[in-house]
Amino acid sequence: MNAFETRTRWWALALLAISLGCATRTVASDTSTEKADSNEAVILPAKGLEILELEPTTTPSAVFIEDGKPFCFTGTNNYYLIYKEREMVDDVFVQAEAMGLQMIRTWAFEDRGSVDGSKASIENNEWEPPGTKQGVYFQYWDGKTQSVQYNDGEMGLERLDYVLAQAKEHGVKVTLVFTNNWKDFGGMDQYLKWFDLQYHHEFYTDARAKQAYKNYVKHLVERVNTITNIPYRDDPTIFAWELANEPRCRNFGPYDNVPACKAAVITSWANEMSAYVKSIDPNHMVAVGDEGFYDRGGTSEQYNGIDGVDHDALLAIPTVDFGTFHLYPDNWGTGVRFGNDWVTDHIASAQKAGKPTVLEEYGIVVMRDPKTNEIKKGWERREPAYVNWNNLMLERGGNATMFWILVGKDPYNKDTGYYEDYDHFSVYNLAHDPTATLLKDYAEKFSSHARACELAEDAGVTGPSTPFVRTAPPSGTATPQPTANAFERSQWPIRG
Repeated sequence: MNAFETRTRWWALALLAISLGCATRTVASDTSTEKADSNEAVILPAKGLEILELEPTTTPSAVFIEDGKPFCFTGTNNYYLIYKEREMVDDVFVQAEAMGLQMIRTWAFEDRGSVDGSKASIENNEWEPPGTKQGVYFQYWDGKTQSVQYNDGEMGLERLDYVLAQAKEHGVKVTLVFTNNWKDFGGMDQYLKWFDLQYHHEFYTDARAKQAYKNYVKHLVERVNTITNIPYRDDPTIFAWELANEPRCRNFGPYDNVPACKAAVITSWANEMSAYVKSIDPNHMVAVGDEGFYDRGGTSEQYNGIDGVDHDALLAIPTVDFGTFHLYPDNWGTGVRFGNDWVTDHIASAQKAGKPTVLEEYGIVVMRDPKTNEIKKGWERREPAYVNWNNLMLERGGNATMFWILVGKDPYNKDTGYYEDYDHFSVYNLAHDPTATLLKDYAEKFSSHARACELAEDAGVTGPSTPFVRTAPPSGTATPQPTANAFERSQWPIRG
């Protein structure tokens, strides 16, 4: 997801109008809507959102392996780490460590047009230079060389260096994402601008766009952190690379051409790009970063393949190490109870594929007091949803959950001193935030008795003692696979 200060949300434009002025939509009794002339969501009563009673599964799942042992965890997401002041970045990691979170997923992209304006930037906000976040950008179009170049300095990739350094200091691993389906932070549509392409899906098919993407991947993978002096490729603080944030054939913008894009387009792209990442970085795992949408037919947009995503096909790619899926019933207009089957289906898909799976983004809308950040509406919906989804992952063989979004102190917010809850999903590690209290409890549960890891431990599933996280299939220890890399990897498992 890309929640941002403009309150622009891509789902809002197409589905439910959570954050911008669209008509109010009334749906099932466990969903929320928002008035066209107000930023305050109309949160309907939570009827029938009972807590599920679950029996622990006896079906083994594939697992992550950290330092030779099965690894299950909770984590979070945060998009502003790459451009906010160090004080704000530091606080997020302090809060993550205090909550027992072991993972943060963040963006490794900020793309713009040319500095001189001759090649337009997709993202433009009136209060900052085009294509930047507070002046920060990573990639740009160079008019002299007619090519994409990189900003490696203080207002560029040194910001990402600092994020990794802080993560290492606080014992938190980081998932880094290469690009964005949505126009926030530039993403795929900026590639369209760079190469004068017409349709969103051409990002996945145009030879120039694909080569520019590979060039950026190589630049990041081979980058040497200016703070730790560790090449990204050799940094065990990086948990995994993700090919894109929520790749689809459309993003509800002017470049959409849905009939021209089928699921095979994204699957083919993911197959090519995951293999490329593996070819230059055998140390780290690779995931697609998709929302988990299926291509199984029917009328539901999450299952009928209209967005050109086939989660089962993506999971089957040999160079994709684990599955990811997201869950936003309010924005999708599905109702909260939809999430229970959604989680169950993705655990089953992962078990069939023999790979781990991560619920890596999820959220239920709440409304807060703008002066205190206390939740005033929506907790009666959020609590049972978060309990059920985490319990399903915990007891039925899921490997990890990562909520959207942990935020912390913001010296520029004079009302509360904390980052504003722009998208109504924010979690604050404060005594009066019951979400943080609930998720701290699950952080302990996942690290101590997640069923996937319990069954793996009982079966004696182990792996090599390496700081890089690997995966092991449910049947036992993965068979070592030698690589043609200059580094010695002959004792490492198949995936990752």
